[in-house]
Amino acid sequence: MIGNDLKDKNIVVFGGAGQIGFALVKYLSRNGVSTTVADIDREHFEKKLEEYQLENIEFISCDVSNESDIEKVFSNLSNSKGYSGVVNCIHFKGNTRKLDASSNFFANYLEYPIEAWNEVHDVNLRGTFLVNRCAIKYKQSGNLSIVNVSSTYGLGSPNPSIYGDSGINSPIAYASSKSAIVNLSKYLAVHASNKNVRLNVLTPGGVYNNQNEEFVSKYEELTVLKRMAEPEDYIGGFIFLLSDMSSYMTGGNIIIDGGWTAW
Repeated sequence: MIGNDLKDKNIVVFGGAGQIGFALVKYLSRNGVSTTVADIDREHFEKKLEEYQLENIEFISCDVSNESDIEKVFSNLSNSKGYSGVVNCIHFKGNTRKLDASSNFFANYLEYPIEAWNEVHDVNLRGTFLVNRCAIKYKQSGNLSIVNVSSTYGLGSPNPSIYGDSGINSPIAYASSKSAIVNLSKYLAVHASNKNVRLNVLTPGGVYNNQNEEFVSKYEELTVLKRMAEPEDYIGGFIFLLSDMSSYMTGGNIIIDGGWTAW
């Protein structure tokens, strides 16, 4: 259950239309926690909202690579209901609408285009920095907990064996951007501590999303728990980091990956 310290407070979830982000939004809403979702995909989120009939949620359109969009989110909230927690659940591997997926999106490091590199880092890393900076800048009185989402691919390389001969690959820019988020979070945890801000990382493993059977089987074989994650598997970690239950934790990284990194 939600702790009393999260009741009657507002949680901001960037990337709340995605798999992991929406699982958290759904849980917060159903437990009576006021939630603001900042995401670029309004249509996708509103379809989910209608499907699950959720309440206590405000949606704000936001492109995290655009600093003015992020500024508007926090300046508006600062002047209205405020915020006590921020979850930065941005997940971007590349824009297949702009890039040829067969030759660029899954390209190996020798052929990976700098356009794709810049675009992924603009969203995942630059976006994370801007969200964190604006959250701290517009913070009012009280404590603030920020949770940035990394990836097991930010802690180690993707294992090529799980992709086989499919031609699919997790891009190098995704790995480098997610890795940088971990130390960015440590840096800000130290330098924003005098502003009553705690800042931690949640590192998830792979989430099942109707991938083909061969990939799922290979992935699951490399986890200790022998399964891919469901989005709901991460809710407990988020609630812990957002609430006073983790009041003595900052600059940390909770890894929830079914044992993927335990070998």
